[in-house]
Amino acid sequence: MPHRFCDARLTAEQRAADLVANLTLAEKVSQLGDRAAGVARLGVPAYEWWSEGLHGLSIWGRGIRFNGTVRAVTSFTAAAFDAGLWRRVGEAVGAEARALYNLGQANGLTIWSPNVNIFRDPRWGRGQETPGEDPVTASRYAVAFVTGLQEIGGEASACCKHATAYDLDYWNNVVRYNYDSKVIPPLCDVEHSN
Repeated sequence: MPHRFCDARLTAEQRAADLVANLTLAEKVSQLGDRAAGVARLGVPAYEWWSEGLHGLSIWGRGIRFNGTVRAVTSFTAAAFDAGLWRRVGEAVGAEARALYNLGQANGLTIWSPNVNIFRDPRWGRGQETPGEDPVTASRYAVAFVTGLQEIGGEASACCKHATAYDLDYWNNVVRYNYDSKVIPPLCDVEHSN
């Protein structure tokens, strides 16, 4: 085996450490975007690592070549106030992401979901993507969904979207650098639970 990071007998941590140790600084930087460049000298192909997943996997982005199962938008699901349901939705999205990836129909296993932005103003056109205006519900939703998505066999990884004040740019003289910190609990809770 030419590189230790290709040795499936090693742990994921050992393989990742070896890969990173073999990358130059420029190659590491080239991996930071959503379309990671390949590293030909190490046999690492280019990779688009994300898939949209706010209410099921979507055909958004050039890496998605399928029509995934469409689920209820987050605001509807959150209105059930049922953490078990939220977790099962995450499990279903994760399982479908892994299945479609294994079939070569999806390029990325980092799922851009859930949107944990707190919905403050109905004029914001993306409110249906969020668990709503309550930070506690948003926290519980995010923890349950992310746990479901990631826990069952490590099907996929979640990337919580639009964490802090995404909907407030220049609304009533509020910018992302000047907002009420009530928006932080969903992210903190997800980080501490996973």
